[in-house]
Amino acid sequence: MGKYLLSSIFIASLFFGCKQKDITPSWLKINEFSLTTNEALQGSNSHNITNVWLYMDNKPLGVFELPCKIPVLDEGEHTFRLFPGVINNGISNTRVRYPFYNEYEVNGTLVKNDTLELNPATTYKSATNFAFIEGFEDAGISFVKGPSSDTDFVFITSESHPHIVKYGEKCGGVFLNQSDSIFTVITESFMNLPKGGKDVYLEIDYRNDNILGMGVLARYSDGSSSQHTPLIYMNAQAPGEEVWKKIYIDLKEDVSFEVVAENFEIYFLSVIDTDDSTGEIYIDNVKVVHFE
Repeated sequence: MGKYLLSSIFIASLFFGCKQKDITPSWLKINEFSLTTNEALQGSNSHNITNVWLYMDNKPLGVFELPCKIPVLDEGEHTFRLFPGVINNGISNTRVRYPFYNEYEVNGTLVKNDTLELNPATTYKSATNFAFIEGFEDAGISFVKGPSSDTDFVFITSESHPHIVKYGEKCGGVFLNQSDSIFTVITESFMNLPKGGKDVYLEIDYRNDNILGMGVLARYSDGSSSQHTPLIYMNAQAPGEEVWKKIYIDLKEDVSFEVVAENFEIYFLSVIDTDDSTGEIYIDNVKVVHFE
């Protein structure tokens, strides 16, 4: 399929639907997005923007995997609008515009047989509400150990584990073995999340050689609660090949399903994988975001 998500039919129409004889293209090179955050209020600038929805003079040119270089049968001054896209729930064929990132707009001049290079940047939209942030940089951790758990988060520092910690000075670590084989934690605070089909996402960076699940827990006015089955499982990475990954988990359906719930919590769980004697999970930059 290559890096272009634009259909071959649309590409053909660009080249062969043009009446002029000169079909020499201008080239547009789009590098990866950068994300700027107010770390105290919005947490880390970690992101996994993989795609761009591209418009030129408010006309769609297509959706492309980043970075990319595309031909454009035009020249001169134009306005480009770039919308950041992510992989929804870690499923590669469900790319979506991330609703909480701002678009990038810039004017540029196309020259035939030459390349215009764009370095898009984005920020969180001003209406984004951060219902929960845990970057593991403070003295405490905003998760509570579950009643069935025989292990808990520990701080991993860049000083003691420079090959592990990627963001800031610390991350959260979980170590499983045959005697400490179950890990469950729940967010410490209750979150008032919007229902009615409104966007709610969990962002998380993780590195793991043991499977990790997450789900939603709904709490009701009478004090009862309902723990949903895990929404997502983050598969174990091959030992020795672990890398940090970021996933955007869509909580909209699980939250909106709970029409009468007053508050919500997020939980993580893991049980040591079959036939493994140990397991390691590292987590960082956990955020729950929605619009005000």
